Amino acid sequence: MMFAVCASLMFGAMCTALDLIDYEMTQARMQMALDVATISAGVDLAHYADPAGKDSSAWKADARAFYNGNMPKGYLGLTMPDANFKAAVSGAPATGQTIQLTAAGSIPLLAPYFFGNAAGSGSSGTGSGSGSSNTPTTSTVSAANSAFRLPQSTLELALVLDNTGSMADYASTDQSQGTKIAGLRSAANTLVASVLGQSGNRSYVGLVPFTTMVNVGSSLSASGSWLTPAASDKNSYNSAGISSKYQSSGTGSGWAGCPVEPRVGSAKQLFPKAYAPADSPGFTPFYYNVPPQGFKITNYDSSKTKCAVTSVNSVLNVPLTYQTNGSASYCGTVSATPVYNAWGQPVATGSTLPATTTWDQNGTSGSRPCSIQPMQFLTQDINTLNSAINQMQANGSTIIPTGLLWGWRMVSSAWSPQVSGSNGWISSDANLPRPEATTQGLQRVVIVLTDGENDPGTANGIMPSPSFNGLSGVGNSTLTAPTGGPTNGSMTSVSDINTFQLSVCNAMKNEGITIYSITFGTYGTDSASKQAQQTMQSCASPGNYYHAPTNAALTSIFQQIAGNLGILRLTR
Repeated sequence: MMFAVCASLMFGAMCTALDLIDYEMTQARMQMALDVATISAGVDLAHYADPAGKDSSAWKADARAFYNGNMPKGYLGLTMPDANFKAAVSGAPATGQTIQLTAAGSIPLLAPYFFGNAAGSGSSGTGSGSGSSNTPTTSTVSAANSAFRLPQSTLELALVLDNTGSMADYASTDQSQGTKIAGLRSAANTLVASVLGQSGNRSYVGLVPFTTMVNVGSSLSASGSWLTPAASDKNSYNSAGISSKYQSSGTGSGWAGCPVEPRVGSAKQLFPKAYAPADSPGFTPFYYNVPPQGFKITNYDSSKTKCAVTSVNSVLNVPLTYQTNGSASYCGTVSATPVYNAWGQPVATGSTLPATTTWDQNGTSGSRPCSIQPMQFLTQDINTLNSAINQMQANGSTIIPTGLLWGWRMVSSAWSPQVSGSNGWISSDANLPRPEATTQGLQRVVIVLTDGENDPGTANGIMPSPSFNGLSGVGNSTLTAPTGGPTNGSMTSVSDINTFQLSVCNAMKNEGITIYSITFGTYGTDSASKQAQQTMQSCASPGNYYHAPTNAALTSIFQQIAGNLGILRLTR
């Protein structure tokens, strides 16, 4: 009898111990699976248009799938109804989101059956229990966890935004949302507020508006050696003996801030590189309407009867303030002295006194190519960025790699004042952009947006022919980008420019820069439109391509990207 009593107690204790072991093992496995699911579900928020994810049944289903992937079905007899798994998210993507997951199930118990008081066994149990039928035969096992999704604390973000003429159109047939440029201003301001609106953040945002070119404005010094010759040295662009009315002096006739990409070697190769201010050859100032062979200015005496030529001056790469817009001379045809109009084309000569028109060679008025809103270097000042964004205007043609190259330079430490001195970005923080190799947790991001395709324009259009100026360099339309081997093309070929754009994107990604690309508005179904979208999709880092058909969709995408620029941390 003593043995039977002791054996009963021993087996009862063993059953209880086994129940405890099963409970601890099940709870630990459940907690581990829930930890993984919480982190994975937080990352998964980036894949949904609703950045908050509050009403996304698909997101909740993903969270359950992450849990199931790490919790074998029926583990130690565990059963868990679907209703017992809950997933929720609260907060805003830019200021921080809390992801909460809970799970509860039940496992069978051995001890109640041994003692004979399991629910439903009545008083006929096999053990020495009291016969009560209220003891449960299962035990509840639960787990809970939460993660806090914080914005990245060390972020350098360059907004490379299309400012071309088509941005003045509406994104869709719903015109109540305003033009695309209006929608872009609103969405960009919202993004800036989301990223920089938190106190104590270490994020910096810069703006790079682009058309066929980029205006560096006051972000870089015009007298720096990064530009050859320095734009502040006006004597470099004037020829002795030229009447003052033709010289690049006076308001609006000097360099307006648009640089031309370096062309390397005798082949004039154009490389997909960020370069450094000290590199050679460097950048050259862009001047509008300078034919490759230069201008010839013929001066006559003041007598309409003698028409004697007093001097002929050749002017190369000079931004002329005045040109004749009509007949070349009232002294008859002088074929050896052609005069160029505003588009760089020779005009017919005649015998009547020509009208004289003032032309702004750099585009500080009207539709000239360098009238684009200047870039704004990395800053934490929301008001400064908002002001620059709100002044963006729609005008001109499109060369997307121009904007990408300057977005790359904006986050390249080779252009920091600490590295390049007076040739670097003009900033109160000499360490911007931060050193890539030594800055812990540095995240360099470029967001590029366009509403169309690469389109260099023509000599007769609103933008100058690329064979005159722009990305290809004055007087050269050849496009040779040696990326793993020479790629010969032309700045007049949209397909060749697309290829060069992908070379730039790949070089940026290889340097650790994350690229988000966005196409905006309505695209056609023709091959050119499909190629444009495919180029933008291939330009982006994996999973970071978006299409915004409307202004409202663009704002949502910008908010989603703001939430993506974050880190996750378990808080419980």
